[in-house]
Amino acid sequence: KIRQESNLPVIMLTARGEEQDELFGFELGVDEYISKPFSPKILVARIEAILRRTNVKNQTECLVCGRIKVNKAAHQVWVDEEPVALSYKEFELLVYFMENKGIALSRERILNSVWNYDYFGDARTIDTHVKKLRSKLKGKNSEQQGEAGDIIKTIWGYGYKVED
Repeated sequence: KIRQESNLPVIMLTARGEEQDELFGFELGVDEYISKPFSPKILVARIEAILRRTNVKNQTECLVCGRIKVNKAAHQVWVDEEPVALSYKEFELLVYFMENKGIALSRERILNSVWNYDYFGDARTIDTHVKKLRSKLKGKNSEQQGEAGDIIKTIWGYGYKVED
């Protein structure tokens, strides 16, 4: 049923480890079959491998949100068809926001996804990066249409959300 609706990767995590069970899972259309017991590190590695394989197509696509266009593969950003220079983290933050358009993202979730789990800094570093990102995403039509960076909405006491 999932395959009829979406191309999302499907990972089956189960206690059934027999060969016939695993074959049946792949016949159903799963991308990965993991049986208990398993190492958490192996689980994370398999999930990352699945995401790498399934995101190859998405790397070449451009993301568009409002007046902002991002080419992930070329690591380029345009506002109103004008190129915008962003730092590596600003670019990663913008891509993460655009890939999660419409979803309220907590500062901690953003830190874990963009800065990775081993980052030990303050969650308020997000606020600083968002402020810089907004200022760089003004656009040439900002007097008439407002700033393109206004797509990044603040959710007070929680985090941020991107909306067209």
